[in-house]
Amino acid sequence: MRFTAIDTSAWEELKESITELTECFNQHFPPPVERPDLLHNGDVCQILNISKRTLQHYRDTSILPFIQIGHKCYYKREDVKALLTKSNPCK
Repeated sequence: MRFTAIDTSAWEELKESITELTECFNQHFPPPVERPDLLHNGDVCQILNISKRTLQHYRDTSILPFIQIGHKCYYKREDVKALLTKSNPCK
């Protein structure tokens, strides 16, 4: 293993350069936006052990919130889990 000694001023200059480079990078390449974990109809029916018609009823009566993209409905995994917990409080 090799070690290289540098003086304090050079070290501070290097740290400052790295900080500026990091800020520049973050400005041009922001971190990706977190997307919710979405499930489609089949997944939700399987998780809740319900039919597609029951799922339609849940949508119509606002029992389960959904997102519509085009002609397809998607559900946040956290909403499905909350409904599952609400309907089965022992679990």
